Amino acid sequence: MSDVKEPMQPIPISAAREIAKKYGYDQVVIVARRVSETDSEVGGEHVTTYGRDKANCAVAAQIGDYLKYKTMGWIKTEETKP
Repeated sequence: MSDVKEPMQPIPISAAREIAKKYGYDQVVIVARRVSETDSEVGGEHVTTYGRDKANCAVAAQIGDYLKYKTMGWIKTEETKP
């Protein structure tokens, strides 16, 4: 395994949409994490959601928010509050 890691990038909604279409799902929630193994390494988390229509999009977003704020412990800021 290489010591050089690719930079973390947001996972686009189009990637979640591709998964939904390829595998036949109405909602897709992607949770990605990089765990830092040393003090100098930067870790991070990312959540992407997709729903095939407005109702499914809203449910996927609720699931994503639950995971971010209740499970993973993200802190809501002014820009993330509804």
